[in-house]
This record gives sequence, structure tokens and C-alpha cells, in this order.
Amino acid sequence: MNPADLYLPASARSRNAARNVLQGPEAIQAAHALQQERDSKSQWPYSWVYPPPGATRVQAGADASGTIVTPTQAQPAVQGLAYTVDEGFQFALTHIVVAYLNATTSLSTPGSFTWSLDVNLPVGVATYQGSPVQGFASVDVPLGSLVRPWRLQMPELFQPGDVIRSKFVNVSLTAGTTNWFKTILLGWKWPVA
Repeated sequence: MNPADLYLPASARSRNAARNVLQGPEAIQAAHALQQERDSKSQWPYSWVYPPPGATRVQAGADASGTIVTPTQAQPAVQGLAYTVDEGFQFALTHIVVAYLNATTSLSTPGSFTWSLDVNLPVGVATYQGSPVQGFASVDVPLGSLVRPWRLQMPELFQPGDVIRSKFVNVSLTAGTTNWFKTILLGWKWPVA
């Protein structure tokens, strides 16, 4: 309402208010502008740094799916965890846990096992087109712990349908049911247009 309208009689105020209602093409343009403003509020400029509205927390492997019994020594790579990004979503990996666990300690000597993280590369299939995640191929030390995950300096982004796998090779650890490898992938996923 225009402040000057306060000094007009009530009948004149209602006529002026009726003139402020948009009609015809102006109404369509105004509705379109309002819709664009509302849509822009749902966009998020840095989805890989801060979870956008509607994002869902991902804790892949926090359950038993991320735990495997330590395999025997000198065996080819064994899959520890496979996380598939849902169709229609992107995934930002922000923290990781790759650890060796046993009944007495969770420490291991560097080089006693190696692990890798890759995308779309099934275990034992050499001809499949996939790739290791940069910096996470044949790593010989654990990263993070169950208490404190390892924070990545920059999140790794994955696309809909990507399968992220951790793989382990036991070099010198005792194999068996009291020794485990644990993988946890933490971050968030959000819908893509």
C-alpha cells in the first residue's frame, strides 16, 4: 500500500488497491519472476562443501557391511565395501575410515596391509572400465578410526550409479575371525536436476 493512500477516504483506497492487481501478460511475467526467485532459493552454490537443502547423510559401511574378516596373506585384493550412489543423486565423500581391527589393538605396522579405493572397478575384472580414486591406490597405512574419521581436504564427488569400492591385500597380518578390516565412507548425497 502506498503511504499517501492512508489519507484518502476508504472508497478511494479500495479503488487504488484494485489498480495494483496485475492482469494479462503482466500477471504472467510477475508469476514467472516469482517462480524464478523461489527456484533460486532451492539452488545451492557449493553442494560439495556444505550439504544443500534436502541433502541426506551417508554413512556407508557404518554397519556390518563395511567389515570383512582379514583374508589370508598373499591373496589377491578382496573387496571390503561397495557403496552405490543412488540414481538421481550425487555424492560428496568428506570423511573416510579404513582400519584394521582385532581383539587386542587396532594398530598395525605400515605395510602390513594395503588398501585401495576405486570407482566402477569390480574385484578380479581387469578389463572393466573404472579407475582408482586419486591418492587412494595401494595405501599402506590405515586412515581414521572408529572414533575419529579421516577428513578429506577436499571432498571427492561421485555421480549417479557410481560404485565406490574399498579393496584390501593382507601382506603380513594374522588372518581369521578375530581380525577385521573396516571401511566407512561418510558424506552426503543430494538430488541432481
